[in-house]
Amino acid sequence: MISVIIPTYNEESRIKKTLDCLSGILDTEIIVVDGASSDNTYEIARTHSAKAICSQRGRACQMNKGAQEAKGDILLFLHADANLEEGSLEEVGDCIKKGFLGGCFVQKIKSSKLIYRFIEKSGNIRAKCSKIFYGDQAIFVKKKVFYEIGGFDNVDLFEDVLFSRKLRKMGKVYISDKKVFTSPRRWEREGVIKTTIIHWLLSLGFMLGFHPDRLRRLYRDVR
Repeated sequence: MISVIIPTYNEESRIKKTLDCLSGILDTEIIVVDGASSDNTYEIARTHSAKAICSQRGRACQMNKGAQEAKGDILLFLHADANLEEGSLEEVGDCIKKGFLGGCFVQKIKSSKLIYRFIEKSGNIRAKCSKIFYGDQAIFVKKKVFYEIGGFDNVDLFEDVLFSRKLRKMGKVYISDKKVFTSPRRWEREGVIKTTIIHWLLSLGFMLGFHPDRLRRLYRDVR
């Protein structure tokens, strides 16, 4: 069974659509881990087919909490504003059977703007070449392996990069050609160019050895 874990914070306008897209898929468990939302996110998830639980706010903390509650032998971490291409979960099961420890999907941003094609392409090439990926690419992993590498580091930024580094060291990682469709909202909030530059600066700081908790000061909406 695959456990799909969705960390949320004030996602009442989006979570129902995400859950609707996942409903009815056989042999799948849906877990929404809410980080003390001030809106109706938790109530919406609770009345849906998902298992809704509460957690301390923080994406890494919430995903680790979801993993603790999961019954599946495969974990998939999905952002609340993302949707998977049809057949994605079946492919996850198949690649795990072939000996891969985990992986992610290629990203497709839900916008017709040309700049997003560049962002997608660069991110997908990075993932395929380096086997390092971000959380908005829907990370999946064998549950046993998740615990062997210590889950997500409890930091405010780059928990996904740290996790994929550990996963890559353990064994084979699979980058699926199936798409995860993601919202452009984080780019549109302050503008595509400004947001991209901020992310590049954060990544540079991280590569130079700055701790993620120090870098969070440059990133206002840490979840």
